[in-house]
Amino acid sequence: MGRFAFLLAAGISLFGAVIHFAAPLLGPEWYAFLQAPPKVVASAQAGGLLAPAGAVMIGLLMVVCAAYALAGAGLLRWLPCAQMVQGTVAAICLLRGLLVLPYLYKFPDRFWTFDVIASLIWFAAGLGFLVGILRSAGSRQGASANSSAVQAGGA
Repeated sequence: MGRFAFLLAAGISLFGAVIHFAAPLLGPEWYAFLQAPPKVVASAQAGGLLAPAGAVMIGLLMVVCAAYALAGAGLLRWLPCAQMVQGTVAAICLLRGLLVLPYLYKFPDRFWTFDVIASLIWFAAGLGFLVGILRSAGSRQGASANSSAVQAGGA
């Protein structure tokens, strides 16, 4: 279950990276569809650097998140501070996913279906990281207990 959860988080992260990398190629309408701030949409319309540079930076951050999820799934050998980064990403994704709730309550007329779906996807990514972390921690504890028992039995 932990491996699958990390793979789900990696898939969501890679999808997010792809749509951000595609934004500069697809133009200002794409930025607007993705709910980019008006300043970013204006930058894209004017041909400025803010929009494409921001999209590429966010895409790169999402690739990093995917790499840490893949490391958690056991598909990458080692990444520095893996547990700390995975926990931080889980917290950020879960909070971003829940952020829609107070806004839905306070400004129900300003929300699109896109906002709710995006929040659900963020929340799913956060759950993927969280479940992956919890399951991998449980399997490590079980493995260390088994190895301790084997060593004690062999002594």
